[in-house]
Amino acid sequence: MTHQLLAGLGRRITNARPGSPKFGIRLFSDPIQGYESDLTATALVLTNGAEKLALIALDICELFNPFSTEIRQAVADQLTIPLSHVMLSLSHDHSTPMTPGPTRDDPERERLAKIYGNELKQWILEAVQEAAGNIQPVRVGAGVGQAQVGIYRRETGPDGHDVLGEDPNRPIDHSVGVVRVDDLEGRSIAILFSYGCHPVSMGPRNHLGSSDFPGAAREIIEKTLNTKAMFLQGCGGNVNPKWGIGYEVDCRDAKNRLGAILAGEVLKVSAGIHTHVGLGARVHLGNIPNILFNRWNPVDDTGNAPLAAAEEIVKLGFIELPSLEKAQAWYQHWSNLRQEKEKNGAQDWEIRMASMYETAYQRTVEAVKQGNPTIDLDVQVFRIDDIILTGLSVEAFTETGLKIKLASPFPNTIPLSYTNSAVAYLPREEDYPKGGYQLGEVYHVPDLFIQSYLLPTALQPDAEQIAVNKVVELIQRLAIVQ
Repeated sequence: MTHQLLAGLGRRITNARPGSPKFGIRLFSDPIQGYESDLTATALVLTNGAEKLALIALDICELFNPFSTEIRQAVADQLTIPLSHVMLSLSHDHSTPMTPGPTRDDPERERLAKIYGNELKQWILEAVQEAAGNIQPVRVGAGVGQAQVGIYRRETGPDGHDVLGEDPNRPIDHSVGVVRVDDLEGRSIAILFSYGCHPVSMGPRNHLGSSDFPGAAREIIEKTLNTKAMFLQGCGGNVNPKWGIGYEVDCRDAKNRLGAILAGEVLKVSAGIHTHVGLGARVHLGNIPNILFNRWNPVDDTGNAPLAAAEEIVKLGFIELPSLEKAQAWYQHWSNLRQEKEKNGAQDWEIRMASMYETAYQRTVEAVKQGNPTIDLDVQVFRIDDIILTGLSVEAFTETGLKIKLASPFPNTIPLSYTNSAVAYLPREEDYPKGGYQLGEVYHVPDLFIQSYLLPTALQPDAEQIAVNKVVELIQRLAIVQ
């Protein structure tokens, strides 16, 4: 049975107070001095009478559990729906405030992060309440475009080791997923758009809060179509923007250009999506027998569409742990180094780095003592009519997104990373170093920098395929929903 689809939008500005820290360790860690563009929480609530879903797009870098689940549960309680029916999409914008998490940090930074977390939760609930109060009949449609915004960010250095850089010869997925949510007259009330790329074009030397290139794109879309736009971060764990993030202090020009490229493609694809009319039979133009045209006919349904959600937690395992003696030695080394840097008045980022390694190796020691540690991967899928949104609580790679799309029976499948939270990078098996991951080695590509997520060691190389398999399983489960 199908039901009439209804939807509503709500939004709140989510700027933290000046002086709040950004989420960063070496880069993007300085306090926010002001805002060059507003951060937002935008909520889309959909219902068809039988089911109700809440999709919330956030200009935020990271959310961690248990705080992320606390937010989702509050939304679920507000709407009287299961937790699985609430999806948070994080933009992973590095020019946004730090939120509460497990990272050991300066007490003042942690205090400000907790204040911001409480404010953010309230703003999200207000946006959801507004959306639920604006419910109206809608139809949805989807399309795909291409935008040259990102670039593969692993580069082989002169010494043969991979570094964070640019490799224009490595292919990435430039797809732009677009979803229109229209009223029954075909007027847009929401545009959902997705692209897989780190929003870091503003660069680490910038001290302003910013919604980065997704925000610049959003502004153009909204002004052009008189609608609300929601950016959903795709699988861009190994993709950076092709401009910005360089030596410039002010990267707003690069940010705005990237946003314009993305917005232009979204507008082009959106213009080709018709939700209120469809092509009918070819007919003669009036009584002229030798001129034929396709007639556009009004859609004769009432916006009927299935709506469904599924979510599972998957336990991912780790590679072989070191000996307890070795783990304790690494922990003690970084603990001593952190104390030494604090005593000698080192730069804040140097102390944060040492503290992070100390905490990570403390986790390694605990894991060795406990044995067989695992990490929870949140896998979530939304079905909106014949459109699929898949979410993973990791930094998934561009190739992983392609795998999901190719395996899905739905042509309009949009894979998302940074969904609900982010617990780790998710490299593919072929992305691991030749000879295997070495815990004590310092790697210079972020996806092998596991200490940034305080992991005890690297994930099993088959973790990415396990995640893809579970996503496909949940998609197939929702495919039978009528």
